[in-house]
Amino acid sequence: MSLKVVILAAGKGSRMRSSLPKVLQPLSSLPLLSHVVQTANKLTDAEVTVVIGHGADKVRDEMRSFTALNFVEQLEQLGTGHAVKQADS
Repeated sequence: MSLKVVILAAGKGSRMRSSLPKVLQPLSSLPLLSHVVQTANKLTDAEVTVVIGHGADKVRDEMRSFTALNFVEQLEQLGTGHAVKQADS
């Protein structure tokens, strides 16, 4: 049985006062999302899905070096539960 990992990365991050989506803010020279994806990729047989929304194109472009990612777009920001449901559809 494989493990399914869902990373919620659709938020705008308006409190960060930046033109970058929240998940692309740098930490130790890498976007925040890169750190999470790197950790998820260490799991054996993990299927990694990233739920994106705000800045979806930028996020996809920045994560292009990670080849085993699935992306699901949350078109309307309707909360965390809705984001998880998007990953299951």
